[in-house]
Amino acid sequence: MDSEMLTSSEAEDQTPSDAVVEDGHEDDEVESSGGEHTEGTTAHAAEPLPFPLRDIGNQATWKLSTWKPGFGVHALLSESTDMYWQSDAPQPHHIDIHFAKRVEIAKIMLYLDYRRDESYTPSKIAVFAGSGYHDLHEVLSLGLEEPVGWIDISLAHAGKDGFLKAFLVRLSVLQNHQTGKDTHIRGIRILSPDRQADDIDDDGLPFNSVAFLAHSTIR
Repeated sequence: MDSEMLTSSEAEDQTPSDAVVEDGHEDDEVESSGGEHTEGTTAHAAEPLPFPLRDIGNQATWKLSTWKPGFGVHALLSESTDMYWQSDAPQPHHIDIHFAKRVEIAKIMLYLDYRRDESYTPSKIAVFAGSGYHDLHEVLSLGLEEPVGWIDISLAHAGKDGFLKAFLVRLSVLQNHQTGKDTHIRGIRILSPDRQADDIDDDGLPFNSVAFLAHSTIR
């Protein structure tokens, strides 16, 4: 099956009941409307960030490695955690998130539910990033132990500014609990610093910051 594409305006017309991928074992692709290598054994809450965040998933084109009919991109991006992406091939499984411009990403959040999904629940995941497929590199890997709820994946160590900068982000499911083959992910959010464009100069400094004022002169 060819990759599925959906424009932003078309996505706005879709309801969860309409959000069904017909069939396929190849990539499922949709345009939604709307560092340092680390490894751990369990997910943990990140420290509070000094800036507000916003979900930028609606700016991306989403692509899945495989999917079961009816359990593709629309199910993954649904507001309901009763819906989920289900893969349909041997591991690893991938979610590729493409942006038209380089974006800043502070964290990725995943909704996983071991109580409902058991062997379909990821036990080891990895995040890769780059400007394209040619230079994807691993940013972090993370172990998960029977997770239930929203999992906070901080990217604070992926860049000197406290967030990851990339055009392409890949989330890979490397292992499942109980040696399961296919995976379930019930939700995903891509969170970026919510900057006020009018308050930022070309170098990324707020106009009223100490750093900006220290270098400002009258010419």
